[in-house]
Amino acid sequence: HRIQKWAPGATEGVTVAGGNGQGSAANQLSYPRGIALDASGNLYISDGSNDRIQKWAPGATEGITVAGGNGQGSAANQLKGPGGIALDASGNIYISDILNYRIQKWAPGATEGITVAGGNGKGSAANQIDFPMGIVLDASGNLYIADGSNHRIQKWAPGATEGVTVAGGNGQGSAANQLHYPAGITLDASGNIYIADMYNDRIQ
Repeated sequence: HRIQKWAPGATEGVTVAGGNGQGSAANQLSYPRGIALDASGNLYISDGSNDRIQKWAPGATEGITVAGGNGQGSAANQLKGPGGIALDASGNIYISDILNYRIQKWAPGATEGITVAGGNGKGSAANQIDFPMGIVLDASGNLYIADGSNHRIQKWAPGATEGVTVAGGNGQGSAANQLHYPAGITLDASGNIYIADMYNDRIQ
C-alpha cells in the first residue's frame, strides 16, 4: 500500500506515497494498481480499492483526490476498481475503470469523467472491453488498451466509438499470435507495443 522510488543503482527504495498502512485517509493507499508522472514530478496513483485517483506532489505527505473518490459505482463521478492510468500533454487523466469495463477521461479540475472507450457493458465486440488493465497514449492521442479478459490489445482513436485489435485477439493461448491476460502495456518511439502477457509469463 505504498509507492517506492528506487534511484539508479540503489539497493533499497524510499516511500514517496502511502506507506501508512492500508486505508482511505489522504496519507494512505489501498492496493495501488497504476501510476503516472507529469512533467513537474507529480505522481498520479490509481488507488484501486479506494476507487479514486490520488495526486501526490513531490515531497508531499498526503495526496489529493483528482478523480473518483465518491464511492464505488458506475456514475460519471465514480470509479470501480481503477487500474492503469495515463496522462496527456494537456493534463487529462485517462483511467482504466476495470469493473465498469470502460476508460474514463478526467480533465484537470473536473468533477466527473467522460467515457472514451468501452462503456457498453462487458463483452468482446469492437465497442466493448472486458477487464481492461494497462493503458497508454501515443503522440496522436490514440489509446492502447490491454483488454485483459479478451486477450487482446485494442486501439481506440480519439472520438472513436469502437476499437480495433492490434495485438492478440486470436483466443486465449501461448502461440506467437495469442495473449493470455495482457496486463501492462507501453509503446516506444517507433510505435512498437510491449505487452506484459501475464499468464504466459512473458513480455511480447
